[in-house]
Amino acid sequence: MPIKPKYIYIAVVVYLITAFFSLGHLHPDEYYQILEFAAYKLNLNSPHGLTWEFYDQIRPAFQAWIVVYLYKLIALISEPNPFFVTFLTRAFSGALSLIAIILFINTFKVELKSPSKQQWFMLLSIFSWLAVFNGIRYSSENISAKLFLIGFCLLFQTESRKNLLTLIAIGFLIGMSFVARFQTGFMIVGLMAWLIFIKRMCPIYWLSILIGIFLAIGAGVVVDHWFYGDWVFTPWRYFAANILQGKAASFSVDPWYMYLSIAGLVPYGPLYILAALYFIIMRPKHAISWVMAPFIIGHLLVGHKELRFLTPLLSFMPFVILDSLQILQEKYNWQLGSKLRKLNTFAWRFNLFGVLVVMFFPSAMQIRINELMYKHYQQPTAFNYLTEGGNILDFYKHLNLRPVPINNPAKVDCKDNENCLIALTCQETVKYGAPQGKLIFSDCPSWIFKLDFNGWLERTALYNIYELRTIESH
Repeated sequence: MPIKPKYIYIAVVVYLITAFFSLGHLHPDEYYQILEFAAYKLNLNSPHGLTWEFYDQIRPAFQAWIVVYLYKLIALISEPNPFFVTFLTRAFSGALSLIAIILFINTFKVELKSPSKQQWFMLLSIFSWLAVFNGIRYSSENISAKLFLIGFCLLFQTESRKNLLTLIAIGFLIGMSFVARFQTGFMIVGLMAWLIFIKRMCPIYWLSILIGIFLAIGAGVVVDHWFYGDWVFTPWRYFAANILQGKAASFSVDPWYMYLSIAGLVPYGPLYILAALYFIIMRPKHAISWVMAPFIIGHLLVGHKELRFLTPLLSFMPFVILDSLQILQEKYNWQLGSKLRKLNTFAWRFNLFGVLVVMFFPSAMQIRINELMYKHYQQPTAFNYLTEGGNILDFYKHLNLRPVPINNPAKVDCKDNENCLIALTCQETVKYGAPQGKLIFSDCPSWIFKLDFNGWLERTALYNIYELRTIESH
């Protein structure tokens, strides 16, 4: 069953809309390790404000360089708008994700023997809300995962298996997935072991793949040298800092079962766990098992755990779930009963609702503050705040925006020659009262305080922004 063109057309529209509206970053690393690095090279910030990873030189720079040159390319035509630049990075991520997903479907759908399962394979792979939401992220996890998936699938194309140059190019793609995120190395080790011990690939062929991988790593070293100004091997520095020196563990150390919380990613989260374990046990010689198992084990052994670390497995999950179901049907003649079919229908409708939500909501609500200031305050502006998080992100601001931390909102010093704004969280607005100024942005409708169960508002960065003085010409 070929992928119906209408699915691809709909997917392009869905992913583009999501890329447009999904402003901001899902996790701070998505901003501070890529866009903030790019801002440094574009002279939009000072190195004094960069994170410790910059000074320890442990982060790969190639994604930041893409942003830099995209920004400079736009600058040849007009003044770059950082929000448009980041939209283009998300659109690029979405395009890369769709290419990887479609290639994965075309490569493995033949293993699903019924047209119904092939149909669900396409739908779940392309239109899972997690696939859409994660697929447009310009994060190291997503870019790395999709580069690996493309290289992984190309290995199964008949014409690729005996062409040494093609194998080197595939190895380069797989190597770049490691350059983007070093933890992908677990997958690469599993894949190479499968090629050698299970596939029994001729040594000249798997050595060609290794050559491509090492060429990519070498290219990564050169790119990092351009960025840091020193010859550094960032994979080793990353390992030394986070594992040998334990810096990652300083953020948190979690038990292995923390990853069971993936079951909370409804509607299919529980199936991700059950199907992955069942598939690895029942398909011990399958290439996907050899890729997934070391990746999972490696992350279980590392003390610091976050759900986002496992997102590179998302693309495999639709196949793993459906193939596990196929195993159950073949081995035990087990069929979905009417109640389970109804549950699946409900889950799919819930998933489509999730797709609609992620299509039109920003990833980080606070990015709207940065967008407002970028659009409406182009003259020198003082941005006063008590709680950092009102969040002055250097990549998104005009150079004349001046962040000013304060202790008391009643003692703001507004100068005559600049705009003067103040950011107060919802709770700070209640505590200190609204200042004498114009409310220009609010995350604090009156009804939200009625939902302040267990004091969550105190721990949440929702803001009111007040204009105390303006010199803008309206």
